[in-house]
Amino acid sequence: MEDSIKIGSLAGVPVRLHITFLLIIPVFSYVIGSDITYTVGLLEAVYGTENLDISLLAAGMTPYLLGGAVTLCLFAAVFLHEMAHCLTAMRYGHRVNEVTLMLLGGISEIDDRGRSTPKSEFWTAISGPLASLFIGILSGAVAYALVGFTALSAESPLPDLILFYLFGYLGILNIFLFLFNMIPAFPMDGGRILRGLLSLKYSRTRATKTASDIGKVFAVIFAVAGIIWLNFLLILIALFVFLGATQENSMTVLSERIKAVKVTDVMNTDVAYVHDTDSLDDVASRLVSQKVTGCPVINDLGHVIGMISIHDIAGRTDTSVMTAGGVISGDIFGVTANATLYDAMLMMSDKEVSVLPVFEGTEIIGLVSSEMILRYSPEFTGTLG
Repeated sequence: MEDSIKIGSLAGVPVRLHITFLLIIPVFSYVIGSDITYTVGLLEAVYGTENLDISLLAAGMTPYLLGGAVTLCLFAAVFLHEMAHCLTAMRYGHRVNEVTLMLLGGISEIDDRGRSTPKSEFWTAISGPLASLFIGILSGAVAYALVGFTALSAESPLPDLILFYLFGYLGILNIFLFLFNMIPAFPMDGGRILRGLLSLKYSRTRATKTASDIGKVFAVIFAVAGIIWLNFLLILIALFVFLGATQENSMTVLSERIKAVKVTDVMNTDVAYVHDTDSLDDVASRLVSQKVTGCPVINDLGHVIGMISIHDIAGRTDTSVMTAGGVISGDIFGVTANATLYDAMLMMSDKEVSVLPVFEGTEIIGLVSSEMILRYSPEFTGTLG
């Protein structure tokens, strides 16, 4: 993922940190620290303690340091949530490319294409929430133990109060994460759990459609509640859920459709070539005149040395001096004539390109682009499968 740095690996899975993570630490620290009076009251109610001396926790920079500690512990819990997904996916033979910690949680990049079953999807999806539930119960148990063994009260020393605050708050937050992720709506884990269960009886397409529709119902409920209570966060969650449900259904319908389409049925056979010495301005003009989004690049001997697309040119300011040979990677890859559009889409995703050559032996017989694939999407055709 762009705008992230690798900080290590666990169980062979690269772990990356998105720059937004660094931005959110001080923000969360301030928000949590500023709300410490309410939080302590909540902890007293949940764990049944006597009235605690809030002045010790609220003195000076203590609340903000506690906010930072809670934030870091929460993201550690989110990381364990994501690793639970990854380890379960690996157990079912799926490849895990990386885990990225970012602004509002984490993303596990799991490659389960072609090998996903209802059972594997169910257990991979539910493993994350179960990890959050376990962390929540364990943290809450420690908080209850502190209440029982240290007899927390208004006279309790600061170290006891800090430990109770950290474990008690983490217990509540992780239980909330468990409940939120179990909502049966994409893109939350609950949506995938529901699809895994539905796929035991129905096709993946129908299961996705049903789970997507249920997710949209929850989105409407969140939106109505947000409007009634004037809660902007609920409205944002509603939008997040609605768009996630729509996108998941669209991608599933698209994937199923293009599995039956050969690249040779839709490819552009009028292949335009550009030389490696051509400027990017000339390349762009050639692509526009040919009405294509990419083409092969050849050298002086007429050998193909790479591919270039309009996306390689867009946004550059040196198009008059930079040549095609200066922006291509030099890697030559493509799909064979018997490949499907689904195969092409997977390769485009892996290689992060938008145009692929179609080979018959060593000869390029056509080009296939992401635009050709998107023509089969529900949004383009006006149907939802």
